[in-house]
Amino acid sequence: MYIESITLENIRTFAAEKTMTFNHPDMKYGEGHELQNPPMYKNVNLIFGENACGKTTVLEAIALAALGPAVNESRIAPRPLVRFEPTTRTPTSREKNKEGSIQANFALQDNEILNLRDESPSKIGSIELKITQKGELESFDFESSAQINWEKVYLSGNDSFFAVAYGATRRVDSSSDRIRSKGRSSKFARLARIESIVQEGYTLTSLPSWFSFYKKGTKRSKQVVDLINGALGRGHFVFKGKQVKDDFVFSLGGMEIPFRSLSDGYKAFLGWVTDLIYHLDYACKRSNLRINEVSGIVLVDEVDLHLHPAWQMEVIGHLSKTFPRLQFIFTSHSPLIAGSVEWMNIKHLRLDNQHRTAIDPFEQAIHGLDVDQILVSDLFGLESTRAPDKRDKLYKLRLEARKGSNEAAMNLISEMAKGLEGNK
Repeated sequence: MYIESITLENIRTFAAEKTMTFNHPDMKYGEGHELQNPPMYKNVNLIFGENACGKTTVLEAIALAALGPAVNESRIAPRPLVRFEPTTRTPTSREKNKEGSIQANFALQDNEILNLRDESPSKIGSIELKITQKGELESFDFESSAQINWEKVYLSGNDSFFAVAYGATRRVDSSSDRIRSKGRSSKFARLARIESIVQEGYTLTSLPSWFSFYKKGTKRSKQVVDLINGALGRGHFVFKGKQVKDDFVFSLGGMEIPFRSLSDGYKAFLGWVTDLIYHLDYACKRSNLRINEVSGIVLVDEVDLHLHPAWQMEVIGHLSKTFPRLQFIFTSHSPLIAGSVEWMNIKHLRLDNQHRTAIDPFEQAIHGLDVDQILVSDLFGLESTRAPDKRDKLYKLRLEARKGSNEAAMNLISEMAKGLEGNK
């Protein structure tokens, strides 16, 4: 399953009906599609926008939609979804009824279609999730197109309808006992896959808590090792599957460091990547699929969390190539992340003066531009990347230089090459 599009109405900052479309591995480009050619990373989508413009809301909405009819049984409790907007204008019917709507179109795999006996079963399934506010509580009303085989959602250990999400406040539990309370023994593992996006400080399943059960050298353990190293890329710590006491070690330049002793950057990245591999492994445990052959949706809020700039420039490519069958939807504020992809991968949100989200078409070629160029592009919209005091000083010198002052022109050239500290 992949998501083709999602439409939000009266959901938080999404007041009027707004639709966002997404790239995915099975997307057909060319005739009938707005893009004639696929982007370099056709399984990657990056959502950009200022704070509070609805980036996380989009991820939450996709995660809820992907649960299917199980969204009711899961008793999941996200932050209030229905928009509250005191206004003097005539309210819409949804505003009157304190109701919001999430509509999603999914590209289905064969095992997710109910009636394969039809001559040409539709591979696009749609759902609508109506959210009604009743006092302090919200209730879900789920509707779906008939051909979707939602019964698969209630079966454990199958790779259908795979969706996993990671919130910006995710954290890693280094305890090897975590598996006893969460994970393979969970009655509803699909909820555990997406709970991080709606629950602050949600603890992910750490590598030591599940990989300890694998015997080193088996086909499955080799797959895990290869995927971890593929996601990291060259020049980082290397994982060989070596366990010391109750932890696994990563090596770099002859030095071995336990997982729980890695830096925040490595733990933040490996935390969600190894949790993802854990869920992928569990989803296909009854099939002959390799772990990286599972199709599905992965949602990551703030993908650049704690990552060094050099790592930000390459992380998207490593993830895209390591997990080619997964559809990634990331959020970020990093111009380095933006410059590592093409405009076809980017979704741009902005707020209007009434605090409502708009989805702006973005078609500026930014792949390979430097940071300053990206920051002053329409994606970030900065007037300058300099500190305000410096910017104002240069502006005054520029005005004087335009009047014909040679001295001002020379000072302008000099000031552009140094910081304000040089004037003290």
